[in-house]
Amino acid sequence: MAGEDREVKTILLTGPVTLYEVSAVRESLKAAVAEGRPFLIDLADSGPWDLAGFQLLVSCVKTARLRQREARVTNVPKPCMEIAERSGLADWLRSVQI
Repeated sequence: MAGEDREVKTILLTGPVTLYEVSAVRESLKAAVAEGRPFLIDLADSGPWDLAGFQLLVSCVKTARLRQREARVTNVPKPCMEIAERSGLADWLRSVQI
């Protein structure tokens, strides 16, 4: 995303990202993918996390990349990283972090 910073949209996720909130969070992430611009998902104010929330994050980044859109995450909270580690996806999460 270097050189494209002025075009990068930042999505700030706030509050819980669990099974109960996934539908609402999905809609905002889906809209970001549909815009067609590179985007950054800022997780600084998010949590708690569960596996459903983490799966949504993985799905969003994967979908964006399949559509040739750059998608990254930043400010990953410890609970989210712990889920990634337990799921065997810590390396993946580190690879999409800035």
